Amino acid sequence: MRTTHLLLFLCLSATALAAQTTGDRGVFTIQRGESPLGREEFSIQPGAGGGASGSTLASLVRYPAAGPTVQIQAMLERNAVGAVVALQMDTRQPAGLSRVYGAALKDNLTIRQTTPTAESVREYPRATGIVVLDDSVFALYQVVAERATTAGARLPVLFPRTGRRGQLTATRSSPTIVDLTGVVTGSLTLDTAGRLMGVALSDGVSAVRQSK
Repeated sequence: MRTTHLLLFLCLSATALAAQTTGDRGVFTIQRGESPLGREEFSIQPGAGGGASGSTLASLVRYPAAGPTVQIQAMLERNAVGAVVALQMDTRQPAGLSRVYGAALKDNLTIRQTTPTAESVREYPRATGIVVLDDSVFALYQVVAERATTAGARLPVLFPRTGRRGQLTATRSSPTIVDLTGVVTGSLTLDTAGRLMGVALSDGVSAVRQSK
């Protein structure tokens, strides 16, 4: 049984990497319990920074889904081995536009943030392998799903809009379930191709992929 489970895990890991190469597109319904909160449209396309290798994840999140008062546009570029190359997050709300830029140079990640009233720059050394997440952008958890292991992968995590950092352990408890502990607690649901189908967090917030 252990051999069968390991072989199935390796097959699913390969299909997840294949999905990164061929791309994906979908929509999440975001809710807290049974109450709707928002909607997220996302795409994952092969290629990053104008090159043929790597991938680019783009997302548009609206809170609420109709007549949104907050909109978040996120872009994450990764290279062929999955490391962060660049990122941008724009948050539009009544108070104005806030923008976060990120760029990696060798082992360092530089984050520049602008708001209607201030500007700041943060440097993160030894950032190789860091996972970028956000409390309101759920498509980013696809990266966590790709790196989860049956033994539990320990991942350094950064939330660029708030500057929060921490450690996340992603454990593939079954071929289509990833358990999350650490800075984020909850679970991810995947399909047999390794695509992210749902995110359920311990605070009651969830994102469920709409069927086509």
